[in-house]
Amino acid sequence: MTGESMAQAATRGYLPVGDEDYVEDLNRNAAEGAGSNGRRWRQAFPELFGRSLPLVVGKAVAELTVAFTALGKADRLPQLVVFPTRSHEVSAHYEPKADNTGLVVLSDSLFILCSIYCRQLGQATFDISNTTSFAKLGLRMIIAQIKGTLGGDPARLAVLLRHHHINRRAHGMATAVATRRDVRDRDSLSHQDFSDLHLMPAIRFFLGHEMAHHVLGHQTECAQSPEQETQADLLALQAGALAYASDVKTSVTPDRYVREQWLDDAGEFYALVASVIAMLAVQSLEDALMIRRGRTHLPARDRASSLIDLLLGDDRIRKHESAIGRRDKSFRKRIDSERVGLEALTRSLMVATEKAADFGESPYGFNWTGLPAAEVVMSGGMGLTESSRLDRLLSQPSEELAAALVHSPLSVGALHARLGDTRRAMREWGIPETVIDNAHNRNVGLAYYTIVDYLRDAGHEQGRTGVELSDHPLIAATLTARQLPGS
Repeated sequence: MTGESMAQAATRGYLPVGDEDYVEDLNRNAAEGAGSNGRRWRQAFPELFGRSLPLVVGKAVAELTVAFTALGKADRLPQLVVFPTRSHEVSAHYEPKADNTGLVVLSDSLFILCSIYCRQLGQATFDISNTTSFAKLGLRMIIAQIKGTLGGDPARLAVLLRHHHINRRAHGMATAVATRRDVRDRDSLSHQDFSDLHLMPAIRFFLGHEMAHHVLGHQTECAQSPEQETQADLLALQAGALAYASDVKTSVTPDRYVREQWLDDAGEFYALVASVIAMLAVQSLEDALMIRRGRTHLPARDRASSLIDLLLGDDRIRKHESAIGRRDKSFRKRIDSERVGLEALTRSLMVATEKAADFGESPYGFNWTGLPAAEVVMSGGMGLTESSRLDRLLSQPSEELAAALVHSPLSVGALHARLGDTRRAMREWGIPETVIDNAHNRNVGLAYYTIVDYLRDAGHEQGRTGVELSDHPLIAATLTARQLPGS
């Protein structure tokens, strides 16, 4: 197409997210998926999901553009294309192009995962602060800190994340669970305020991070350059803090009680909380859905530690006090309290993230009891019971998985995979040679669903049905994934 940039042309390689209400988009995808339960999804999503995802992204891009402009970093933004996708092989990444344009691609799963984290954190914050007694508030906070649940119950959050990951691994589909608590809270403005407090800032951060790579002219994959990764994180946080402070200032007029500096400081702190949430969403998605992460993002703990050291470390205190020429006790107190508060708020989120994304062999499997089935009102795609069944099936030792395919058309390939000859296994299953080469390239990220999808397509062509089409491709993919280089 005349006048089309290389970045615009590259979007055709990814599945778009529909322009309709995002919940309707999820309903359609769930109805079309192999794991569909035939029921419509009435998820209690935050208000912003009542619009199309491209519109939400467009709003965030506009807000970040204003912030980047204020920071003097907007020169290259007109050459940037931002594209949300339903494609299963991507989380969030930036692609620099030879014509100086750039493409930012974002998985719709990131928006779902951030919503799950923020809903959990919002509910936990609301439960602790919903009292007029300072004594009760203090006691609740102390108990939550001791238990490590200031950010909510990590076991419950891990189940919510795991359900999403199982659906995406099995059917390439983003989805989530609605609980009775979600339904009760749906019309509660006070609760919704707590949940929404972090959601848009988290979206701004993972989007701003990829935009920052373009703004800063980065050409190297971020995981190969920790310094560039930290630069992009810092710029994204600064832009997000400006956007957050701007949001607050539209509803709160600074006066002698609410100083403008306080609003700026609050913007920075909440942008930092949101940045950790966004980092965890990216890590959760990549660790759980990728056989091999390839050249993607650094672990969330490392990224967060670098960013926290920059903003809440001793160097910042020294620079501040050097600038004003004296010791500043109030600034030191603020930095110390923010560091402690951030660690307490995000501790349970990090624990849940690591538990939910562990798909290694396990004699006991993942613990699904963190969210009782009676609390679940609706789940997109597979129900919680089916998700847990598949999860237990795929956590078995490799010899048991291979035995489960003995009478399957995939049995010969499974034997080769079990013995470590994954190339021969994939050829036996009819997977194209180009895909096989890609699967064995340590420098390329590979989505688990890529193998499942090819096996299911072949099964359709050969007329397979039932477990041969549902479970067996997942078992074969699991056997293969455990043996692939770099997995």
